[in-house]
Amino acid sequence: MQILVRIQSVVIATASLLSLQSPAQAESVTASAPERAISAAADENKPIFVMFYKEQNRDKEAMVATLKAHWAVKKQQAAWTAVRITDPAQRRVAEKFKVTRAPMPSLVAIHPNGAVTGVFPKQVTQSDLSTCIVSPKTAECLKSLQGNRMVFICVQTAPEQSLPPGVEDFQADPHFARRTSVITVAVDDPKEARFLAGMDLDPATIDKPVTVFLAPPGAHVGTFDPAATKEQLAEGLAAAGKCCDDKNCKHNKKSK
Repeated sequence: MQILVRIQSVVIATASLLSLQSPAQAESVTASAPERAISAAADENKPIFVMFYKEQNRDKEAMVATLKAHWAVKKQQAAWTAVRITDPAQRRVAEKFKVTRAPMPSLVAIHPNGAVTGVFPKQVTQSDLSTCIVSPKTAECLKSLQGNRMVFICVQTAPEQSLPPGVEDFQADPHFARRTSVITVAVDDPKEARFLAGMDLDPATIDKPVTVFLAPPGAHVGTFDPAATKEQLAEGLAAAGKCCDDKNCKHNKKSK
């Protein structure tokens, strides 16, 4: 479950450092250059690396060099910008992302949908930057988990396949509805091959729909076949300690 380990680490880092803002929210009538860069990257459907720093020093220059080298090769795929948090106009960005007390320099990778795909204090490598350019479904999953939502990743084996009844029932339950997201992935989508492989799913061996159930910050509740009922999904959630804080919840009781 390599992708789940990475997703969990990104969500935990995000929760400790960031207050998520979408690119649209970052823009204002008096937008600073970094804010405009974030907005422009979203408009172009590009991820952007935002480097926060206080002063010119060796760590900052090393991070800039890494970013420039990466951008020279990947400029069609990603953008980057720098935010000096001691500049009053630019500090707004740092305050929105709550990185003013983070070790400096700090790099935050932002997907066009607003999901944070990586957080790197002090230093970053070319390999780190590459891992931050993620597939659409990975970004969708991160966005939901960072919004403290549970996620069903429904892997489909045919076009326009219906969701498993148990997932539909779970999503419709008032106890879960407001904190649940459902993401569908075609088993043969080449863009999502790494996403599937990271969840230990081999498209060559999948001949029926399968559902991976995640809970914040990226806990693997379970991998279920299409016959799993809402009750089975809810019991799995409770057994993982991710249902809710209500000790009287029927699902929490059943899990004990």
